[in-house]
Amino acid sequence: MQTKEAYVHTLFDQISPRYDLFNRLASFGLDQSWRRRALAAAGLRPGLRVLDLGAGTADLALAAAEAVCPTGVVIALDLSQPMLRLAAQKCAQTPPGFHVRPVNARAEQLPLSNGAIEAVVSGFVMRNVSDLGRVLAESHRVLTRGGRLVILEFGRPQPAAMRWGHAAWLTAGAPMIGWLATGARWPFTYLRRSIAEFLDPATFAAQLRAAGFSDVTALPMMAGAVMIYRGVKP
Repeated sequence: MQTKEAYVHTLFDQISPRYDLFNRLASFGLDQSWRRRALAAAGLRPGLRVLDLGAGTADLALAAAEAVCPTGVVIALDLSQPMLRLAAQKCAQTPPGFHVRPVNARAEQLPLSNGAIEAVVSGFVMRNVSDLGRVLAESHRVLTRGGRLVILEFGRPQPAAMRWGHAAWLTAGAPMIGWLATGARWPFTYLRRSIAEFLDPATFAAQLRAAGFSDVTALPMMAGAVMIYRGVKP
Protein backbone atom coordinates (compact mmCIF):
# COMPACT_ATOMS: atom_id res chain seq x y z
CA MET A 1 0.00 0.00 0.00
CA GLN A 2 1.34 3.44 -0.92
CA THR A 3 2.16 5.95 1.78
CA LYS A 4 0.28 9.23 1.61
CA GLU A 5 3.40 11.00 0.33
CA ALA A 6 3.88 8.51 -2.50
CA TYR A 7 0.18 8.62 -3.39
CA VAL A 8 0.09 12.43 -3.53
CA HIS A 9 3.38 12.51 -5.44
CA THR A 10 1.96 10.18 -8.12
CA LEU A 11 -1.28 12.15 -8.24
CA PHE A 12 0.31 15.52 -8.94
CA ASP A 13 2.86 14.10 -11.37
CA GLN A 14 -0.02 12.67 -13.40
CA ILE A 15 -2.27 15.73 -13.52
CA SER A 16 0.49 18.34 -13.87
CA PRO A 17 0.00 19.06 -17.62
CA ARG A 18 -3.61 20.18 -17.06
CA TYR A 19 -3.41 21.28 -13.43
CA ASP A 20 -3.82 24.99 -14.18
CA LEU A 21 -6.75 24.36 -16.49
CA PHE A 22 -8.52 22.31 -13.83
CA ASN A 23 -7.96 25.03 -11.22
CA ARG A 24 -9.48 27.72 -13.43
CA LEU A 25 -12.49 25.63 -14.43
CA ALA A 26 -13.24 24.09 -11.03
CA SER A 27 -12.99 27.43 -9.19
CA PHE A 28 -14.91 29.35 -11.87
CA GLY A 29 -11.81 31.50 -12.31
CA LEU A 30 -11.67 32.58 -8.66
CA ASP A 31 -8.50 30.77 -7.64
CA GLN A 32 -6.17 33.58 -8.68
CA SER A 33 -8.12 36.15 -6.64
CA TRP A 34 -7.85 33.83 -3.62
CA ARG A 35 -4.08 33.74 -4.10
CA ARG A 36 -3.91 37.53 -4.27
CA ARG A 37 -5.83 37.83 -1.00
CA ALA A 38 -3.47 35.36 0.66
CA LEU A 39 -0.44 37.33 -0.48
CA ALA A 40 -2.02 40.54 0.80
CA ALA A 41 -2.27 38.86 4.21
CA ALA A 42 1.45 38.05 4.00
CA GLY A 43 2.31 41.75 3.72
CA LEU A 44 4.90 41.23 0.99
CA ARG A 45 7.07 44.13 -0.12
CA PRO A 46 10.11 44.58 -2.36
CA GLY A 47 13.28 42.88 -1.17
CA LEU A 48 11.74 40.11 0.93
CA ARG A 49 12.78 36.47 0.77
CA VAL A 50 9.72 34.26 0.34
CA LEU A 51 9.18 30.50 0.36
CA ASP A 52 6.22 29.12 -1.59
CA LEU A 53 5.63 25.77 0.04
CA GLY A 54 4.16 23.24 -2.40
CA ALA A 55 4.45 25.67 -5.27
CA GLY A 56 3.07 23.42 -8.00
CA THR A 57 3.17 25.27 -11.32
CA ALA A 58 4.18 28.51 -9.53
CA ASP A 59 0.99 30.60 -9.77
CA LEU A 60 1.39 31.75 -6.16
CA ALA A 61 5.18 32.05 -6.45
CA LEU A 62 4.96 34.30 -9.50
CA ALA A 63 2.40 36.55 -7.84
CA ALA A 64 4.70 36.74 -4.82
CA ALA A 65 7.67 37.53 -7.07
CA GLU A 66 5.74 40.48 -8.49
CA ALA A 67 5.19 41.78 -4.96
CA VAL A 68 8.85 41.48 -3.88
CA CYS A 69 10.60 42.47 -7.13
CA PRO A 70 13.06 43.71 -8.20
CA THR A 71 15.34 42.71 -5.31
CA GLY A 72 13.32 40.02 -3.55
CA VAL A 73 13.55 36.27 -4.14
CA VAL A 74 10.89 33.56 -4.12
CA ILE A 75 11.81 29.90 -3.61
CA ALA A 76 9.19 27.70 -5.31
CA LEU A 77 9.47 24.37 -3.51
CA ASP A 78 7.58 21.26 -4.54
CA LEU A 79 7.85 17.47 -4.38
CA SER A 80 6.74 16.95 -7.99
CA GLN A 81 9.36 17.34 -10.71
CA PRO A 82 6.77 17.61 -13.53
CA MET A 83 5.09 20.46 -11.67
CA LEU A 84 8.42 22.23 -11.22
CA ARG A 85 9.28 21.83 -14.91
CA LEU A 86 6.06 23.69 -15.75
CA ALA A 87 6.91 26.27 -13.09
CA ALA A 88 10.34 26.79 -14.65
CA GLN A 89 8.74 27.32 -18.07
CA LYS A 90 6.49 30.03 -16.64
CA CYS A 91 9.38 31.67 -14.81
CA ALA A 92 11.42 31.82 -18.01
CA GLN A 93 8.75 34.11 -19.49
CA THR A 94 8.65 36.65 -16.65
CA PRO A 95 9.91 40.24 -16.83
CA PRO A 96 13.34 41.25 -15.49
CA GLY A 97 13.31 41.57 -11.72
CA PHE A 98 11.15 38.49 -11.11
CA HIS A 99 13.38 36.08 -9.17
CA VAL A 100 11.80 32.63 -8.67
CA ARG A 101 13.97 29.61 -7.89
CA PRO A 102 12.29 26.19 -8.33
CA VAL A 103 13.49 23.68 -5.72
CA ASN A 104 12.60 19.99 -5.58
CA ALA A 105 12.28 18.99 -1.90
CA ARG A 106 9.93 17.77 0.81
CA ALA A 107 7.94 20.23 2.90
CA GLU A 108 8.78 18.10 5.94
CA GLN A 109 12.53 18.65 5.46
CA LEU A 110 13.24 22.10 4.07
CA PRO A 111 16.72 22.64 2.59
CA LEU A 112 17.01 26.10 4.19
CA SER A 113 18.88 27.42 7.20
CA ASN A 114 17.24 28.78 10.32
CA GLY A 115 15.74 32.25 9.86
CA ALA A 116 16.45 32.35 6.14
CA ILE A 117 13.01 33.56 5.02
CA GLU A 118 10.76 36.53 5.82
CA ALA A 119 7.52 34.94 4.61
CA VAL A 120 6.25 31.43 3.95
CA VAL A 121 3.17 31.13 1.76
CA SER A 122 1.30 28.02 0.70
CA GLY A 123 -1.70 27.38 -1.52
CA PHE A 124 -3.89 24.28 -1.15
CA VAL A 125 -1.08 22.10 0.17
CA MET A 126 -1.58 21.33 3.86
CA ARG A 127 -4.23 18.67 3.20
CA ASN A 128 -1.66 16.77 1.17
CA VAL A 129 1.40 16.62 3.42
CA SER A 130 2.35 13.43 5.20
CA ASP A 131 3.27 15.06 8.54
CA LEU A 132 1.44 18.33 9.15
CA GLY A 133 3.10 19.03 12.49
CA ARG A 134 6.54 18.62 10.98
CA VAL A 135 5.69 20.92 8.05
CA LEU A 136 4.52 23.66 10.41
CA ALA A 137 7.60 23.23 12.60
CA GLU A 138 9.88 23.49 9.57
CA SER A 139 8.05 26.60 8.36
CA HIS A 140 8.55 28.15 11.79
CA ARG A 141 12.25 27.20 11.79
CA VAL A 142 13.12 28.85 8.47
CA LEU A 143 11.29 32.10 9.24
CA THR A 144 12.99 35.11 10.75
CA ARG A 145 11.53 36.66 13.90
CA GLY A 146 8.48 38.62 12.85
CA GLY A 147 8.20 36.47 9.71
CA ARG A 148 4.74 35.48 8.53
CA LEU A 149 3.23 32.16 7.53
CA VAL A 150 0.14 32.44 5.31
CA ILE A 151 -1.76 29.35 4.25
CA LEU A 152 -4.52 29.25 1.65
CA GLU A 153 -6.55 26.08 1.98
CA PHE A 154 -9.93 24.59 1.20
CA GLY A 155 -12.48 24.28 3.98
CA ARG A 156 -16.08 23.30 4.55
CA PRO A 157 -18.77 26.00 4.31
CA GLN A 158 -20.87 26.66 7.39
CA PRO A 159 -24.40 27.42 6.08
CA ALA A 160 -26.34 24.18 5.66
CA ALA A 161 -27.50 24.99 2.12
CA MET A 162 -23.95 25.73 1.04
CA ARG A 163 -22.63 22.56 2.68
CA TRP A 164 -25.02 20.48 0.56
CA GLY A 165 -24.11 22.27 -2.66
CA HIS A 166 -20.41 22.16 -1.85
CA ALA A 167 -20.52 18.42 -1.18
CA ALA A 168 -22.45 17.84 -4.41
CA TRP A 169 -19.91 19.86 -6.39
CA LEU A 170 -16.95 17.97 -4.92
CA THR A 171 -18.68 14.61 -5.46
CA ALA A 172 -19.85 15.13 -9.03
CA GLY A 173 -18.86 18.46 -10.56
CA ALA A 174 -15.14 18.63 -9.78
CA PRO A 175 -14.42 14.99 -10.75
CA MET A 176 -16.24 15.52 -14.05
CA ILE A 177 -14.20 18.63 -14.83
CA GLY A 178 -11.06 16.80 -13.76
CA TRP A 179 -11.85 13.91 -16.08
CA LEU A 180 -12.55 16.25 -19.01
CA ALA A 181 -9.36 18.24 -18.35
CA THR A 182 -6.96 15.38 -17.59
CA GLY A 183 -8.59 12.12 -18.63
CA ALA A 184 -8.40 10.87 -15.02
CA ARG A 185 -11.07 10.82 -12.34
CA TRP A 186 -9.35 9.32 -9.27
CA PRO A 187 -7.25 12.40 -8.37
CA PHE A 188 -10.41 14.43 -8.00
CA THR A 189 -12.20 11.96 -5.80
CA TYR A 190 -9.13 12.36 -3.56
CA LEU A 191 -9.79 16.13 -3.58
CA ARG A 192 -13.20 15.61 -1.98
CA ARG A 193 -11.85 13.14 0.57
CA SER A 194 -8.90 15.32 1.54
CA ILE A 195 -11.14 18.34 2.17
CA ALA A 196 -13.57 16.28 4.24
CA GLU A 197 -10.74 14.85 6.36
CA PHE A 198 -8.81 18.08 6.94
CA LEU A 199 -8.86 19.88 10.28
CA ASP A 200 -11.59 22.39 11.05
CA PRO A 201 -10.42 26.04 11.34
CA ALA A 202 -10.28 26.12 15.14
CA THR A 203 -8.25 22.92 15.33
CA PHE A 204 -5.86 24.00 12.60
CA ALA A 205 -5.37 27.39 14.26
CA ALA A 206 -4.51 25.50 17.45
CA GLN A 207 -1.93 23.49 15.48
CA LEU A 208 -0.34 26.74 14.30
CA ARG A 209 -0.08 27.99 17.88
CA ALA A 210 1.36 24.65 18.99
CA ALA A 211 4.05 25.05 16.30
CA GLY A 212 5.08 28.36 17.87
CA PHE A 213 3.12 30.91 15.85
CA SER A 214 1.42 33.89 17.47
CA ASP A 215 -1.28 36.33 16.29
CA VAL A 216 -2.97 33.41 14.52
CA THR A 217 -6.02 34.32 12.44
CA ALA A 218 -8.39 32.31 10.26
CA LEU A 219 -10.19 34.27 7.54
CA PRO A 220 -13.09 32.48 5.81
CA MET A 221 -13.98 33.16 2.19
CA MET A 222 -17.02 31.87 0.36
CA ALA A 223 -18.66 31.11 3.73
CA GLY A 224 -15.70 28.94 4.73
CA ALA A 225 -15.26 26.91 1.54
CA VAL A 226 -11.85 28.59 1.26
CA MET A 227 -9.73 29.71 4.23
CA ILE A 228 -6.73 31.97 4.75
CA TYR A 229 -4.69 31.20 7.87
CA ARG A 230 -2.00 33.56 9.11
CA GLY A 231 0.56 33.28 11.89
CA VAL A 232 3.64 35.25 12.97
CA LYS A 233 6.92 33.92 14.35
CA PRO A 234 7.51 35.85 17.61
